[in-house]
Amino acid sequence: MPAEARREQILDLTQAIVDAEGFHAATPHRIAEAAGVNRSLLYQLFGDLSGLFVALIDREAGRAASQFADAVSTSGDDGTESNPALRAFDSLLHAVDARPATWRLFLFPPQGAPPALYERLAQSEAVVREFFVQQLLRFTPGLEDPEYTARVLHAAGRELLQLRLSEPGSASHDRLRALVRRLNSELLQRIR
Repeated sequence: MPAEARREQILDLTQAIVDAEGFHAATPHRIAEAAGVNRSLLYQLFGDLSGLFVALIDREAGRAASQFADAVSTSGDDGTESNPALRAFDSLLHAVDARPATWRLFLFPPQGAPPALYERLAQSEAVVREFFVQQLLRFTPGLEDPEYTARVLHAAGRELLQLRLSEPGSASHDRLRALVRRLNSELLQRIR
């Protein structure tokens, strides 16, 4: 197997273990055994276990960031939702469904998570909040406190995506979209 494919295989196996049981369960022996390789290969590819975890976190942070960027840049010219906030939220719901393990990593940080996870999480949350601030300034000029409003929207969105992951049967797309539509409408009415 080529080195890059082997690296991805090891990251995938590590992610599966971390997703199911937490970082503490992802030992070099267990990962190497699952991959059918010698532990020395893990050290050659990642330096140490911490390096492997950081590589996993960085890969998944890149995937989540790409999905978020795609969600917020969808134009709506294809007959989809015309409201940018609802369109972005709908796209994020699909992203969560497409890669639940990626999103669980950041929405429900597993037990024993290394500091790198929390650093990437803080960076991504700042990006999302800034996106909300810019959207609020663009679509609701005169809003008294866009920075704190963005924080509230971020917290609410995070909670809804967590519900989608933890209670997919009751937190359906339709139910979550209806709630976001109603909250968006109420927010706009109060501002005007």
